[in-house]
Amino acid sequence: MKKIDMSDKAITRRLKRVDQLRELSLSLMKAKKVSDEKSARNKPTVKKTNAEN
Repeated sequence: MKKIDMSDKAITRRLKRVDQLRELSLSLMKAKKVSDEKSARNKPTVKKTNAEN
């Protein structure tokens, strides 16, 4: 079984990496929301004719 480094430096390094991944995840979610909103605004609306009602 592989030993896991539990030194203070190693734990701090892993915590920093988790924080960076969390920040990236939040940024990507925010970017997707903005992208979805922009595409919804730019999507042409289709008007129904009387025959379709």
